[in-house]
Amino acid sequence: MQAKHKNWLLLLVVSFIWGSPYILREIALKSFTHSQVAAFQVFLSFILFLPLIFKNFKKLNKENIGPLLLSGIAGNIGPSFFFAKAQTLINSSLAGMLNAMLPSITLILAILFFKGKSSKNTLIGIGLGLLGACLIALLGDSFGSTHFMGVFYVFMAILSVAISINIVSFALPKLNGVEIASLAFLFVGPMAGAFLLTTDLQSVITSNNFTESAGMLTLLAILTFFGVIFYNQLIKKSSHVFAASIAYLIPIVALFWGVTIGGDQITISQILAVLMILFGVHLTHK
Repeated sequence: MQAKHKNWLLLLVVSFIWGSPYILREIALKSFTHSQVAAFQVFLSFILFLPLIFKNFKKLNKENIGPLLLSGIAGNIGPSFFFAKAQTLINSSLAGMLNAMLPSITLILAILFFKGKSSKNTLIGIGLGLLGACLIALLGDSFGSTHFMGVFYVFMAILSVAISINIVSFALPKLNGVEIASLAFLFVGPMAGAFLLTTDLQSVITSNNFTESAGMLTLLAILTFFGVIFYNQLIKKSSHVFAASIAYLIPIVALFWGVTIGGDQITISQILAVLMILFGVHLTHK
């Protein structure tokens, strides 16, 4: 298979992986609290990363401990908690659609705090993305304080991931993506495990949907692990611009699972707003 075709196949695989956690969280929340879902996602991923943690441990030093800790908190604990909390208030499809804002938020932070480059197309694209996100939030079938807080928590998750991406890009230039991911879990994995011990796991185990929810959590951790590995392979084999194209596909995957499995109701206006965001993403990468 030609390298170009392999890259496209890898792009589709990664998009499928990153677009699926929304519906998995929604099912896991039938038995677990949002904080338990977040903690289990991080802790189980940490267990899977242990072989890579041992392999890359020698790369840890005084210069990168701080950025790795911040990357782990912002890139793993933050989005796991905020997305899980958001999905107690809004459906998985809406959360997935709003995640299309990630490239724009990342660029805003890079421009404001890391001296990232901007252009006319970049600024127009960011503006369209912000407008599209506002339309998604406002054009649903229901709107109120619960809906608003759900959208707010998604925004906080996106902001958290964007902070982590900028830390990785500007503060950890000597480590590759897999090394950063594994060493970041070295810090946040034990934190998540310690937190789980303080929660009421007994009532969760005896709940009616425990087996199904536990299975979804396990699958969520597996997808997190392979998503990091495959995404970094995609960046290495293609380019950052091509890899960023997952932002176009993740909302589609999230919508598919939300509608087919979750029974979510999506309006035409929200779909048009997603297209506006994705067009904004396209402009920022021209």
